[in-house]
Amino acid sequence: MRIPIIKVKDGKYEHIVGTNSHDVLYVDEQSGGIQYMNMQSCEGTKRFGRESSVCFVGEPMEECDVFGPEIEFVTVEELIEIALQQMREGTENKLLLHKLVGTYLKEKEIYQKKLEEDNIQDSGGALLF
Repeated sequence: MRIPIIKVKDGKYEHIVGTNSHDVLYVDEQSGGIQYMNMQSCEGTKRFGRESSVCFVGEPMEECDVFGPEIEFVTVEELIEIALQQMREGTENKLLLHKLVGTYLKEKEIYQKKLEEDNIQDSGGALLF
């Protein structure tokens, strides 16, 4: 069995549909085609009087170049490998973010102490955490 992997691109950000909780695929009643929409931003592949910022990603079909990108199909084993890769990348991103927030909080404490030493009360530019 082969499973479709539908990818979309919004600017430079490319992802597999379904990996974001705001992703939705729907059948366009006018064209009968599949459309993508991010429910949080209300941006999608369907054009409403202006150029869409989101597009499907894939290689053009070899047989006919008038269609849009061809949807990639993978095996169950390949799908598991993709999921593992995304889990690894997501974990690395979370660890990096955690490290950066820790660095920020340490620096914030240092500079807050410097202000307190000079008896200056200032919250300008401070993040809420």
